[in-house]
Amino acid sequence: MNNINIEALDLNLFKVFEALYEEGSASRAALRLGITQSAVSAALGRLRKIYGDHLFDRTGRGLRPSRRAEELKPIVSEALDRCRQSLSLAQLDQAAFDGRSVVLGWSDDYEIALARKLINRVAQEYPGLR
Repeated sequence: MNNINIEALDLNLFKVFEALYEEGSASRAALRLGITQSAVSAALGRLRKIYGDHLFDRTGRGLRPSRRAEELKPIVSEALDRCRQSLSLAQLDQAAFDGRSVVLGWSDDYEIALARKLINRVAQEYPGLR
């Protein structure tokens, strides 16, 4: 059994693994996660060290998962899905937003393009927020 201390492990690596597996590309995984491609590559390097496997092979069409990655995918995705489920139980207290204000400073272009949609969505989700 591997003696890796979970407290010393960056659990975000599992999100990177899942994104790489599903996207088949470091650049698409980076876009999905909102990080740089080099951060995805660095995370993949760390995952490779942890699992002692290359995990993904480069092909002409992107990245192909190794056998080890194929074994890991359902385990990692199930763990992440459980985390997502637990977060769905964390409901925001709507009363905490009553009487509070948010001020956004946007350029005219962004305001014209996005402001009405955002204001409507915020009003729907957080009726007490101004």
